[in-house]
Amino acid sequence: MTANDFVSVDHILAEVSTTVNDAEFSNGFSEGWYTSRIQDAMQELSFDTFWRKEQLDYEIPENCQIKLPTNVFNLREIYLYTGEICNPLKSQVVYWKRLFNNNYNGQGYTAQVKDDGSNPGDIYQPNQRIYTNNTQGYYGPKYYYDIFEGKLMLSQECKSYPYIRLIFNSMGVENGTKPIIPRFFERAVVDYVKVKFYEAMKARDPRMYRPLWSDAKQDLENLTTGSWNKARKRIKSMDSREKASMEEYISSMYHK
Repeated sequence: MTANDFVSVDHILAEVSTTVNDAEFSNGFSEGWYTSRIQDAMQELSFDTFWRKEQLDYEIPENCQIKLPTNVFNLREIYLYTGEICNPLKSQVVYWKRLFNNNYNGQGYTAQVKDDGSNPGDIYQPNQRIYTNNTQGYYGPKYYYDIFEGKLMLSQECKSYPYIRLIFNSMGVENGTKPIIPRFFERAVVDYVKVKFYEAMKARDPRMYRPLWSDAKQDLENLTTGSWNKARKRIKSMDSREKASMEEYISSMYHK
């Protein structure tokens, strides 16, 4: 996937502003307003299609807490590993633990079910008990997490590994950053911004702008011909290699 497979924010701005007769941004809406609506469109497409997948690697912090980027909305996989960030060796899956919270220094914590067997009865994730030759058994290391106030909270056992890898769906960009727009989303993004423009203008002059708003909304949302539904179908039709190529290209643009 190359730069030809993407369109710029300026390209979308030029088309939208001309279509709604606001090329000079003279209707009270700045270029920044249009750019924000473009970002809103990409965020909504991310929620609807899960098209954007990212990977981040961190060193395990002393307090076992990692502040998540604001564009993360769906954690898919979490791994602890040894070796180096560019060359993981031994790895360990990190599991979700219900209501786990180590909000202060990472030592003590609260949870629905504790390591020591207290608060029993969690039918979804019972305490893991390791049995040896004796019959009593003991509780083995547990690698788990939960999310609280935008922070990934890890159990103390996670510190036995130096690194952690997060794989997640994201909205593509942080708030206020210009998004990168795949070409197959172009029409949906343009129509979305048009709807938001006419929606705002409708509040000023309902008689003039309600028909334009209604037409734009139909162009966007019609189940058969609407650009939004077409965008969803297009991302689903991409094969795995195409998606991986797109993710690699976008990642290189954001992180270079």
